[in-house]
Amino acid sequence: MEFGKIHLNLKTVLLTMMMFKWGILCTATSDKCLSAPCQNGASCVDTMDDYACICTRGGVRYMGKHCDELYDACSFAPCENCTSTPGTTDYHCICPDGLTGDNCTEEVDECQSNPCSEPRSLCVDQLNGYFCRCPAGYGGRDCRTHVTDCIDEPCRNNGSCVLQPEGFECHCAPGYEGTTCEEDVNECSSEPCQNGAICIDGVAEFHCFCVPGFQGFNCEIDINECASRPCENNATCINEKDHYECECLVGFAGVNCETEIDECESGPCHNGATCHDLIGMYSCECLPGFAGIDCELDVDECASEPCQNGAVCHDMVNSYECDCSDTGYEGDYCEVDIPECASDPCQHAATCVEGVKGYTCLCWPGYEGPNCEIDIDECAEQPCENAGECFERSDPSHWELDWELSFADAAGYICQCQPGFAGENCSVDIDECESEPCQNGGSCNDKINGYTCTCAVGFLGELCEVNIDECESQPCQNGGWCEDGRASYTCHCPEAEPGELPWGGGHCDVKLHGCVEHECQNGATCHPWLEGGEHGHTCLCPHGFYDEHCSTRTTFSFSTPGFIHIQVDLEERTRREVEHHAHRGFGVQLRFRTTIPNMLLFYRGNVDNHLLLEIMNGGLHAKAFSEDSEMDVRFPGLVSDGDWRDAHVFVDNDGLVLILKGPGCDRDGCTVTDSGADEPPFQPSEAFTQIYIGGAPEELLEYSLSGTGFIGCMEDLMIDSKPILPQTLPEDQGHELGCSKTEWCKSDPCNGHGHCVDLWTSYQCDCYRPFYSESCSEEFPSWTYSHEDTVSFSAYDVSKDRGSNFNVSFLMRSLKPDGLLFQLRRPTEEEGGEVYFSIYLGMGRVFVSSLPNSASLTAPVFVTTGEKQFLQVEVQHRQVIFEHAGLRYGIGEIPEVNVASGDQAYVGGLPGDLDSDVWGGHYKGCLQDFRLDSVHLHVDAWNSSDEEEVYLPSDAENVKEGCVSDDTCKMKPCQNGGECTITFNDFTCSCPEEYTGKTCETRVWCVSGPCVNGGHCVDLPYGYECVNNATFENNPVHYSAGGSLAEPVSNIYMELRTRSENAVLLRASWGSDLLMVGLLDSSVRMEIHIGNSVETMTFTGVRRVADGSWHRVNISMAERERKASAWVITVDGITDASSAPERTGSLPFLNEKGATLALAESFTGCLGAVRVGGVYLPFVDDYKAPQPSQFHLEGKPKIHLGCTSAPVCDPTPCLNGATCEDLFNKFGCVCDLGWEGEQCETDTDDCASQPCVHGSCKDYLAGFECRCHPGYAGTLCDEDFDECEHHACEHGGTCQDGPNMYTCICPKDYRGPLCQWDYPPLQCGEDVQCANDGICHDGLWGANCTCMPGFTGSRCETEIDECQSNPCRNGGSCLDRFNMFVCECPPGYSGPTCDMNKQAHKQGIPWLMVAIPLLCFCVLIAIIGLTFMVLTARKKRQSEGAYSPSAQELAGARLEMDSMLKVPPEERLI
Repeated sequence: MEFGKIHLNLKTVLLTMMMFKWGILCTATSDKCLSAPCQNGASCVDTMDDYACICTRGGVRYMGKHCDELYDACSFAPCENCTSTPGTTDYHCICPDGLTGDNCTEEVDECQSNPCSEPRSLCVDQLNGYFCRCPAGYGGRDCRTHVTDCIDEPCRNNGSCVLQPEGFECHCAPGYEGTTCEEDVNECSSEPCQNGAICIDGVAEFHCFCVPGFQGFNCEIDINECASRPCENNATCINEKDHYECECLVGFAGVNCETEIDECESGPCHNGATCHDLIGMYSCECLPGFAGIDCELDVDECASEPCQNGAVCHDMVNSYECDCSDTGYEGDYCEVDIPECASDPCQHAATCVEGVKGYTCLCWPGYEGPNCEIDIDECAEQPCENAGECFERSDPSHWELDWELSFADAAGYICQCQPGFAGENCSVDIDECESEPCQNGGSCNDKINGYTCTCAVGFLGELCEVNIDECESQPCQNGGWCEDGRASYTCHCPEAEPGELPWGGGHCDVKLHGCVEHECQNGATCHPWLEGGEHGHTCLCPHGFYDEHCSTRTTFSFSTPGFIHIQVDLEERTRREVEHHAHRGFGVQLRFRTTIPNMLLFYRGNVDNHLLLEIMNGGLHAKAFSEDSEMDVRFPGLVSDGDWRDAHVFVDNDGLVLILKGPGCDRDGCTVTDSGADEPPFQPSEAFTQIYIGGAPEELLEYSLSGTGFIGCMEDLMIDSKPILPQTLPEDQGHELGCSKTEWCKSDPCNGHGHCVDLWTSYQCDCYRPFYSESCSEEFPSWTYSHEDTVSFSAYDVSKDRGSNFNVSFLMRSLKPDGLLFQLRRPTEEEGGEVYFSIYLGMGRVFVSSLPNSASLTAPVFVTTGEKQFLQVEVQHRQVIFEHAGLRYGIGEIPEVNVASGDQAYVGGLPGDLDSDVWGGHYKGCLQDFRLDSVHLHVDAWNSSDEEEVYLPSDAENVKEGCVSDDTCKMKPCQNGGECTITFNDFTCSCPEEYTGKTCETRVWCVSGPCVNGGHCVDLPYGYECVNNATFENNPVHYSAGGSLAEPVSNIYMELRTRSENAVLLRASWGSDLLMVGLLDSSVRMEIHIGNSVETMTFTGVRRVADGSWHRVNISMAERERKASAWVITVDGITDASSAPERTGSLPFLNEKGATLALAESFTGCLGAVRVGGVYLPFVDDYKAPQPSQFHLEGKPKIHLGCTSAPVCDPTPCLNGATCEDLFNKFGCVCDLGWEGEQCETDTDDCASQPCVHGSCKDYLAGFECRCHPGYAGTLCDEDFDECEHHACEHGGTCQDGPNMYTCICPKDYRGPLCQWDYPPLQCGEDVQCANDGICHDGLWGANCTCMPGFTGSRCETEIDECQSNPCRNGGSCLDRFNMFVCECPPGYSGPTCDMNKQAHKQGIPWLMVAIPLLCFCVLIAIIGLTFMVLTARKKRQSEGAYSPSAQELAGARLEMDSMLKVPPEERLI
């Protein structure tokens, strides 16, 4: 019986875990069951992070994690000695003597059989025995002799009396002996005290008084006088009887070796050395210059040769002296090279190079002398020709004031040439025409220091830069706008108004009537024109029409597969190609429209050399093939959607090109190209004269991927840019003129039960299951299995081999979580055959199993929801795929099975003689459209077509046609007046307002709104409670349960909000029983005292709750099912503290009628819901609540409902614009940036943390600024600026970064600060040749080139691009010329940089002529107005300031009050 409970509980736990895992809210699944770990037919169930095996209960039973062990019932039996039958639940406990019962838990009462008889009639039971004795106080054979017995308390000195068969026996207390414990035992008789100690006897004890030198209870311990370590200075202590002796180390003396011997007393140190006394020795501290143990040696300081660079060393006492004479060095060791460069002897920024006893100055070019003090006068030889003026580069007086002298460029001279000359020495006569300054085709004539331009027609200006604006005369009429040209203009005429003729002609002055009564047809656009005085028009045809009047249709269609054969003359094609400038290679262009996804559009050529275009899988595919090359392009977008598409395929020098226009492409179309990069150029053959439109002969169709002729419409066919009209094609080739198309799917012929496929000339319905027929209007019947209390099945004979790849699909509707759906069996000699494949339901999921003892696979979807669902199980060799709601799940592998002819298939269950419990029993619910592969498994014959294969059952029981629900309301499940409604195999109850639940079994009270005073109503199983918050200020509230509690209290729950760190929240007492819950140092504290227990159980949490926030506190027994348990404090759902190891029971005294309970006895703050034993403590008493267990208020206390606190933010205590936050009896200030402190009263010192790494910090309000040291950057000056990042080191020089500087480390062949000079220096003529007439000069650091104007570079090799700075404005084009630039200006602009607006200049004079008179007129009006205002003010002044009747009369009765000045007070008295 107990085992059954355990097994049931285990199953309940597992089922609960699986329901949570497989519930509606859980969709994740594990794959641990895929390895089939469970054996002996057990079901594997995924758990959250593992799996569990549910062993079968029928037949032989198993146990263990994998159900691989025979069930041993003794493993769960409570007795120690047990026997069981393996594989069953039977067991038997073998009890020891004295115990009995199923589980050996009952003690045998040997006295129950009344074994004792007179006179010894009193039976005393013992474990596994008993004895008989006389009644108390009697003995002897006849039990008549009065004897002393335990009733007389014979045992003395606290001895305990024990009954014996013949009397009693005294068990004496320690220290006593004798029959009645009357003798005091002498503990000293055994002489326990050692080492001559004196023993004193006591009661059950003795005491030893030790002689000196010993201790211990028995004086057995010799006192170690050395234990106190009396010997000093590491001396050895020797323990003796009652004393010790010290053996001193060398250097010490005395009883305790406390005196150190002074070895310095004899004065052993020489030469004034200091003697230091040490332990057992001494040391001498020598004066400088002496050494040795006793400082007896004079040290030779010159022995180490300290003087460097050949200096002479002179030894002295404790020192030496280095003679640095004539070495070029200085310093104590002559180690410092005398810095001759320190005085900066080199002038003109020359580099000083240190030497021994001297220095060398490296002069910049242009300077010489030992100290580079001489500036070489390069102008002394008058190098400038043609009266050019010479200026030294090194003379700053010649330069502008803000120019800085760079000594790197100071060498040489500059010649300022006379106008018309150039070159370094002004020797070159400048050809001003070389730069082609004359614009717009003007011719240039060179002169001395100038040129003249002869302009072309239509231009004028010094540079012929002004385009004469022929539009200036506004030649265009009737709203036409003029476009200026070169010596010409063009008039663009406006669009005509509706009903008006458009303007035309050279000046838009002629009405164009070419389109009057035009003959353009079929919606073509008429375009009028005027040529040579003759009016005419052109018709712009829409798609599908051609010829001068757009009267010829180009549309044709194919309603059946076929093709049109066209031959093209190659010679004619070649001639047309020359004439047609837009021709692009060999190609075909056409527009098409179809709904079929695989068809050939055209085929050009033969087997060995061809070009084709086809529709493949809804996209386009083009191919060009020859014996030498093959090119292939694809457009993946959908083109078979019934819309028109324009496709152009051609082969040219760029390869194979496909251009598609239509939906999905932009205005220019979608272009796909195969350039044939790895192929020889494509060469069309003579076969390209043969073209097949809409298909091709069978022998050519094989070379297309679609292999099918075109069905649909075509138009605007062009071959090699020549239009092909369908009227010119032979009439017997299967095409039709025009395009007629029925929109088959527009009316939804599939009735919403399938997908309509437009086949152009017809349609096809792909029906959704379970619908069928041409229009999907018919539905396969449903069949109900196990209706009401019946069990059902249907059996089928498999008539065809299906191998190891098959699928089972069906629609199901069920609420029963278990049941067999489908099973395959192979006939054998055994009854029922061999099961080799099963699909069944388990706990609402689909399971798939194959051979016996193999693991089952589980689908991850819960399917028994009562809704119709389509399921498919597909087996591919060993892989199993489960499909549901359009999603496919690979659920694992099974041992390979083969479906063979002659096998039997069962649906919904098994016949009565076969057990289906292993697979969940019979299926209960509806099945529809059940198929094995494509074969329908039907219960009854139906109107099927001959094309569909159907299996009819060989046997079937209790299968009901249609999907019929059980009559679930016939048992009237709805209670309390609820109305029952049948749903599929279930019911729903429409409950009255005051009831709820599946069967309206639960009464709800809160719907009637019983709570007043704003209380929140909470429904309870037997009533309701009104929950309020309340505020307390040390005003306790008392409650009484009045004996109404249903069970002892084992938990206390409360919601609180406070800042009181010490408080009494709840206190209850009854007699000596006590319960107290409070706060101690802001943490929850619990005290419990029950009954006669000596100690009070007290424990305290650690989490702080007195922080002004709401907290939920729960105090409960950890194990409520036990009589005594540890208690646990939980705060906000987190375990805070436990009383373990202390334990106590529940609190039954709270249900006593005299028990009192006080709430908030010493507490300031708010309380929410407070429950004791799950029963609410109300703040407003409600005697109407029906629940039996209630606490009621005692008296009529005044309770402040709602949670309120002091208005700490009114007025705000926060300063400097801070925001005050009410934190419940405490405020907090949210400071603005830059402020801190409790009230935001302190300006934050943002520099206090020293944020600036390499810089100084400047504090601001709400911020700081770092002022970085040179060489550092960043907000916090933490970025070392890498001066090498933009270094100018040349010729591969290595840049070495330093603080705020860098140094160039030059390769061996270069020198200079930037490694800019070759080393050894290059020579003019030998090493350097200046380009472009540059002049070469030899300098200190090598050859230097002075460039002609217009050139730059170290060798004058680069011509300067004067256009690089984009000097031309207003969109002008810059033309680079030698040493200058020319701007080509757009229409309307002129000038050297196109900065002059010709139109503004042209319109300037007319605007000025209008503006000046207008301005004069405005000034005149202003003068007149000002004069009028002055006269009016003077007239007003005469009538203001005093009372004047005449003035009032003059102003008249309508004088407005707001025009009068305010009269002074003294004048108002008149």
